[in-house]
Amino acid sequence: MFEVDFNDSVPMNIVPTTSAADALKELMAYHNITQSEFAEHIDVSQKQLSFILNRHAYMSINVARKIEQATGLSARWLLQLDFNYRLSQAETDDLAQVKRFEWAKPQKN
Repeated sequence: MFEVDFNDSVPMNIVPTTSAADALKELMAYHNITQSEFAEHIDVSQKQLSFILNRHAYMSINVARKIEQATGLSARWLLQLDFNYRLSQAETDDLAQVKRFEWAKPQKN
């Protein structure tokens, strides 16, 4: 067995590529669940679920809690997946005119 000193680790720039939609699609495929079945179980319209699965919309807290109740997947985890994905995909064009305060430290990437 070997020892790892995590204080000597190399920082990595990781861009999230997975959203809650990906996790739900994988879960549905694994259990052979259709969109209609899943929508019925979580008490949302099939259209709303389709929007979420196709990343045309992100799930609300309410929908995440319904999914947690029906599947056992953590609502917090699903929402965090979506948040991280959205943040990584967000446009930063409007940040060019932002002026950093002298006391603010630059963000590490």
